[in-house]
Amino acid sequence: MRTVRVVAVALLAVALVAPGVGAGPKFRRVKHYRAGEMFCASHALVAVGNGVVIRERCYVVALLRDARGTFLAFLDPGARIPPGQLVRLSTPAGAKLRGRIFYLVPVQAAVAVPMDTLVVVPMRVEDEGSRLVVVLSGPSQPNLTVVFNVRL
Repeated sequence: MRTVRVVAVALLAVALVAPGVGAGPKFRRVKHYRAGEMFCASHALVAVGNGVVIRERCYVVALLRDARGTFLAFLDPGARIPPGQLVRLSTPAGAKLRGRIFYLVPVQAAVAVPMDTLVVVPMRVEDEGSRLVVVLSGPSQPNLTVVFNVRL
């Protein structure tokens, strides 16, 4: 009788400690974008402060820094900026480019981008289903992560 109890308790302990069927790794789609490559949002993306990036549209993603702070800028795909080139916002080219910015998403980090400039950077996009993680990288700045919630 005592052996049956020990076996029952051992089986119960194994059942409670063992991972469930659905506890496998999360499915994550990762795509790398070169600097200046178009990023197309398949879902509406909600950023901090409830800013929404419209879905089914393509953008060129850049970092912008001005007196208000540092931003992730979603530009018109027709804006041709060579990768890695800094565009000064105080120049005529910068003024023209400022009119082609669709969205500015505030970034909560100090990034090595000079004041009043815009630069197109490479990025990695990780699609986790309910959220989209954008990791910006480049030679002059450390990895910067921006998380968007996906609105279906």
